[in-house]
Amino acid sequence: MNRFQHDDLSIAYDRDGSGPAVLFLHNGGTSRRIWRPQMEALRDNFEVVAVDLPGFGDSPLGSQPLTLAGYADAVSAMIDSLELAPVVIVGNCMGSNIATYIAESRPDDVRALVLINPLTASTFDSGWLGPLHKLDRLAPPVAKTLRNISRKVPIPRAVVGLVLRFQLGPEGVRQGIHHDAELIACNTRPQQMSALVDVLGDMDAYGGMDSGRDLAEIPVTTIWGARNRVLSINKGERLNATLQPDEALVFEDCGHLPMLERPDDVTRAIQKVLDSLPAVEPSEAQPTGQP
Repeated sequence: MNRFQHDDLSIAYDRDGSGPAVLFLHNGGTSRRIWRPQMEALRDNFEVVAVDLPGFGDSPLGSQPLTLAGYADAVSAMIDSLELAPVVIVGNCMGSNIATYIAESRPDDVRALVLINPLTASTFDSGWLGPLHKLDRLAPPVAKTLRNISRKVPIPRAVVGLVLRFQLGPEGVRQGIHHDAELIACNTRPQQMSALVDVLGDMDAYGGMDSGRDLAEIPVTTIWGARNRVLSINKGERLNATLQPDEALVFEDCGHLPMLERPDDVTRAIQKVLDSLPAVEPSEAQPTGQP
């Protein structure tokens, strides 16, 4: 594990391989470790970097709540510090939204995007957890009280398995992914609940993606789990109509964590994108195996 310092944020990341860079951004509720199958598969030909976003995994919270813009700023600073550009960014949920935010602000530095189950206000509001956002708008005092409580009380370990199972489709449940020790550890860290509350509080900003992003000529692939309950795949299809991705994939029997539920299929989708891109000039591909 390596660390990158940005303002008062200490960001954990893994880095391996050599060649053109691929950056992985996880969803809320997990960590960089969900990308291990893809990292291991791609590291022989690519430089692969997986980040723990602040408040998740091994990256502690900063002194201030992080907004979408704040996450994008921190990741963008890491791209510069590690000299990853031009980079392919793969994101899940909030990681997908962060990826498009970065791509819109610096299109010349992003070669392609793979957006898995993108989190937006629309996809969240129409998912099973949507009432949490609506409560924030309809009953602000109640929502504020619940936020304050959640900042102090982590998810009880006894119910973490149910929380994880909720995120999975039938395939993930069959594999027993909800019993994974690392995923359980992520969900019992007090800081994570606070970080998730901050994401919920900034949901309107994530909604900016619903009206599209100016992604210039950046190739985009989207992947949805057909059995996603966290986010609405129906709204995801509407989002696809807005984003006009080069390829839109749907994995049956798969939920919110396809990189674990269907790791080989996700890796193949990423590899297809990488194979379609022009070769990176040697001066652009950074050496790796170092912090």
